[in-house]
Amino acid sequence: MANQIRAVIWDLDGVIIDSAEEHRLSWYRMANEAGLPFSDEQFAATFGMRNDRIFPLLWGEMPAERIKELSDLKETYYREFARERVRPLPGAIELLTALRDAGYAQALASSTPIKNIEVISETLGLQKYLSALVSGETVPHGKPAPDVFLKAAAELGIEPAYCLVIEDAVAGVEAAHAGGMRCIAVAGDRDLPGLRAAELMVKDLTQVNVETIRNLA
Repeated sequence: MANQIRAVIWDLDGVIIDSAEEHRLSWYRMANEAGLPFSDEQFAATFGMRNDRIFPLLWGEMPAERIKELSDLKETYYREFARERVRPLPGAIELLTALRDAGYAQALASSTPIKNIEVISETLGLQKYLSALVSGETVPHGKPAPDVFLKAAAELGIEPAYCLVIEDAVAGVEAAHAGGMRCIAVAGDRDLPGLRAAELMVKDLTQVNVETIRNLA
């Protein structure tokens, strides 16, 4: 790998924000209106999957049009909850600011639908730090394939070898490495081998600063 990091590519959920509760509430609201059974156990088992996979798993085969209709409804509710409730995780805004001031290019690359990304960006003012917002909906393959990170690097105009990804999921660490990028894993209280595979694993982003990232090179 190249020995210099020029760009940082951020995942969203679990890194900049924790919106699991907003997602849970929006799934319950949609399911209740649609007359579909839903539980916390079902939410936990499918959290992080794409909606077009969740619906058949939980409620059996449906016409594609119905899945899209209900998925759009769920995401509309999510955006309502997010505008009201979402807050940045510890250290995230501070690191975004420090990296911007140090001259690093920054992008966000998430499996989240682009409308959701835009709402979070607007609510938290992320446009001050990020030059590109990339949704997993716009690439052929989701994580652990590197597609979303490679697209972010391309939009920044920086070779993958000069990019660092900040992730919280094992599939995200795998995706970063598959794309030839370094990775910091935000683990919280988890200690998973797949997160330890990152170049650095931290509990939260208060443990990371610009010098930390320079030293990874």
